[in-house]
Amino acid sequence: MQRFHFDTRGEEASHRAEAWGLVNHDYFGDLGVQCLDEGPFDAEFAAYEVGPLRMYRIDAPAHRVWRDAAVRELPSDGFYKLVLQLAGAAEIRQHERFFELRPGDWSLYDPQAPYSITNFERAQLMVVQLPRREFKGFKVPNLHTSAAHTSALQGLSAVFGSFLRSLAEQLPTLPDAVGQPVSETTIGLLASTLAADQQASENHAPLPSVLKLRVKQHVQAHLSESDLTIERIASDLRCSKRYLHRIFEGEACSLDRYIWQSRLERCRAALASPTAAKRSISEIAFAWGFNSSPHFCRLFKSQYGVSPREYRQQALVAPPETARAH
Repeated sequence: MQRFHFDTRGEEASHRAEAWGLVNHDYFGDLGVQCLDEGPFDAEFAAYEVGPLRMYRIDAPAHRVWRDAAVRELPSDGFYKLVLQLAGAAEIRQHERFFELRPGDWSLYDPQAPYSITNFERAQLMVVQLPRREFKGFKVPNLHTSAAHTSALQGLSAVFGSFLRSLAEQLPTLPDAVGQPVSETTIGLLASTLAADQQASENHAPLPSVLKLRVKQHVQAHLSESDLTIERIASDLRCSKRYLHRIFEGEACSLDRYIWQSRLERCRAALASPTAAKRSISEIAFAWGFNSSPHFCRLFKSQYGVSPREYRQQALVAPPETARAH
């Protein structure tokens, strides 16, 4: 996972608020940023790429962030945004709605519409950007919050919030190879919460959209098992093979291809990891569900253009990526 960390305490005290605004501009575009604390703006910002998701840990004094109607387009408009309050009190407003965020509360919103988030005191936040394409088929409201009106929704919101809090704590130490499964779990839990909310409002989400995300979660959780086949997935999720094929028709690849591409990605990450340097290529392939070393090698070369052995040699001698500097 690509990582970036910024701390305003590396700047002169008089320039810290300005530096904070520039970092926010780099990642979120031309949003309004206002510091509400009169003291030195001591803040930290960490960014992570987790599969297709972008995740951020923010620790900052009182401040306000907003988008007004004059801002027509931002680089982040291809994403929905979710904010989880880890510490401090805040308020999110969009259109005629507002929601008070206390520690443990989360809110999903469409950042294309004008909104504002005000942190009234020093706060710790986790922000997640979720690609819109992952929620095709869902009706995502402009502002959806962890507030729930039924016991089922309360349970789902609490599970999702607990998962996000744990993820926020572990982000700095997560290995690269878990980016895809973590993103699938995040998307799947959120999708289940949205679907339950829509069903409670008698506005049912199309079943294929929900099932597709559950299938991807199931695949990521069982990749290491060589008997993970479409037949088994259909049995585990109690649907037909034909239906599974049909819900993946709009995807860039079939379900079969999704399974072996996910396995190849896990193997590729292991081959590039110094901690796995003593493991044989066959051992790595078998650990991620392949049952034939020649078959694995052919697929790997077809996918990445080099053999697993060549890839490992190149990856282990390549210098580490230079950390991004602001």
